[in-house]
Amino acid sequence: MAISAAGVGSGLDVASIISQLMAVERQPLTRLEAQQSSFQSKLSAFGQLKSALSKLQDAAGVLAKSSTFSATTASAGDSKAFTVTSTTSAQTGSYNIEVNQLARAQRVATSATTAPAVGAGTLTISLGSYAADGTFTPAADGEKSISLTAGSTLNDLRDAINAADAGVSAQVINNGTVNQLVISSKETGAANAFKLSGSGGLAGFDFDLGNAASPLTSVQKAQDARLTIDGLAITRSSNTVSDAIEGVTLKLVKQTAADEAATVTVTRDDETAKKAIDDFAKAYNDLNSLIRSQTSYDATTRKSGTLNGDASVRAIQVQIRGVFANPLSGLSGATLLSQVGISFKTDGSMSVDSAKLAEVLADPSKKIGELFVGNGTVDGFAKTLESRIKAMLDSDGMLSARTEGINQSIKALDDRKDALELRLTRIEARYSAQFTALDAAMSSLNTTSAYLTQQLASLSA
Repeated sequence: MAISAAGVGSGLDVASIISQLMAVERQPLTRLEAQQSSFQSKLSAFGQLKSALSKLQDAAGVLAKSSTFSATTASAGDSKAFTVTSTTSAQTGSYNIEVNQLARAQRVATSATTAPAVGAGTLTISLGSYAADGTFTPAADGEKSISLTAGSTLNDLRDAINAADAGVSAQVINNGTVNQLVISSKETGAANAFKLSGSGGLAGFDFDLGNAASPLTSVQKAQDARLTIDGLAITRSSNTVSDAIEGVTLKLVKQTAADEAATVTVTRDDETAKKAIDDFAKAYNDLNSLIRSQTSYDATTRKSGTLNGDASVRAIQVQIRGVFANPLSGLSGATLLSQVGISFKTDGSMSVDSAKLAEVLADPSKKIGELFVGNGTVDGFAKTLESRIKAMLDSDGMLSARTEGINQSIKALDDRKDALELRLTRIEARYSAQFTALDAAMSSLNTTSAYLTQQLASLSA
């Protein structure tokens, strides 16, 4: 098979000629790729827009909750007897509190000097309460039994107790001399005490608070928490008391000194609302800045933002600004953002006057919560904006429709590119065949020319 290379016979730079011709042929493909790149940039820009809208929706959602404007804070002065927290349902005011007794869980243990004997037997655990004279009153359905087989150990007994879900837990503790089994109620309070009855190889694990001869020793008795609030006696089974003062939770830590009450003060917490409004303003300004950047046009450089002239972006901007355009009729307090210290600059950004906002938050007649949340009849600014952005971001909203349209355009361009690439491959093959034939023809003509020249030279001689 003959070995040939295009251009060898004719002297033409066939490869360069074909390359230049294909560069011209590829211009439509280059334009398609540029168009596709533009669509990709728009898709990315809409992704940023969605993210900014979502953040503004979240910020508006916080302002659309009435709890944001009714937050309270509680303090317990210098008391170390308890900690205190409050919710929006708490009433502002002061309370005098004394902690007379902490709630405790019952705890018993085996001998601290002699290891307990464990054998095959049964241990019955009964939940209930002890009277002052030591009489035990079992709770309904508060009894469970566990059984061990011969050869069982103290650890096996511990594991069996913990697996029984009997309202108690067990631990094995080495005190340096022997292993002790410690059994404790899972819950504090006098009603969560227990009694143990052992038989067989577990007879040494009996316990009854009213029986001084019980093999196990009482480490701690079950008892309720006792406190006074403004002189009223309160009893609870837990050291967490959340149902005595509405909206206030006390976590008792230790007893107060005799006749030494600690004062709990519940006050308004305007910082929660301030932070929510500042976060909202930031999210709004981030969105405004993004839209301005993406829709900008520089007359000097003649460069425009990726979404310049996009109708969807303009519609979004108009709808969001339209939320704040008019006062809210039907409210008895503030009806405009400007009345609470929020204004808009010439570039569309939002500005918050912190001093004026603090003043309004402290003035109940302004009803700033209603301005953002609404009053049940009229939706506030934040609630309206949250709903409007949700509609934009929904699967059938304008943004989804716009991005879906861009994705379809990108796919259509992909199909056109594939078809054009196939066509270009065929064109290149045709050019190659044509120039190969031309090269062969010119090579043949050159050979003939050389032969004739030689013959004519011979005749002349």
